[in-house]
Amino acid sequence: MSSLGNVHTLNLSFCYGITYVSSLGNVHTLHLSGCDRISDVSSLGSVHTLNLSNCREVTDASNLGNVYTLNLSS
Repeated sequence: MSSLGNVHTLNLSFCYGITYVSSLGNVHTLHLSGCDRISDVSSLGSVHTLNLSNCREVTDASNLGNVYTLNLSS
């Protein structure tokens, strides 16, 4: 997935096998809804719009303070 790091909008919703997202920090709009194996999102602080709904393994969103729109529902 490292080659996708400069894509503007990336929708990986419900891609259950994804565990590592640190190479996606330059994506403008990133949808990871339902990717329930992701736990470390600390590298995504530069993403403009980030959807982490139904990502139940995410326990720390403290590095996401610069994200403009953040969805952490469910």
